[in-house]
Amino acid sequence: MIDQAPLARPYGKALFEAALEAKDLEGTHTAIQELAKVSETTEVAAYIDEPTHTKKEIANKLIEILGDSLNDLTKKLLSVLAENKRLNLISNINIIYTELLEKHNEQTNVSVSVATDISNEIKEYLLTKLKKSYGDNTSIDFIKDPSIMGGLSLMVGDESLDLSIKGRVKKLINQLNF
Repeated sequence: MIDQAPLARPYGKALFEAALEAKDLEGTHTAIQELAKVSETTEVAAYIDEPTHTKKEIANKLIEILGDSLNDLTKKLLSVLAENKRLNLISNINIIYTELLEKHNEQTNVSVSVATDISNEIKEYLLTKLKKSYGDNTSIDFIKDPSIMGGLSLMVGDESLDLSIKGRVKKLINQLNF
């Protein structure tokens, strides 16, 4: 499968810049998320892939389905995507737009995987340390993942820090194999 992010990036950037200029970043974010959610449903995905429908018909149908959920910018985006036969990029455009919005808001998302439930004290401690490292606009998601056996694993953007027992065992196995 071809990575469609490079194809979607110019559309995501253009949408973000237009939303920034229109001072409607959050409204556009909500609209593109709704559009992506609807376009990923099996019925709509099948409708988009149906060769008997013109791309303009598909765009108009999406606008009809979503109605007031879309703002003017996302309606224009749909028209441009239909014209360029790129309606399949909607989900990737949503991802790119969200990344640009988070970067603009200087928000950092951190995923913390733990083997068992952790106390609120430990959560607060981790939150304090991570905010100190990544800034006050840091949001943290705690994910319970018993497969890591113990410890924790952090994921910040494309960086990862594996302090889990599973990670240490893998590292030990790799060292023994060489």
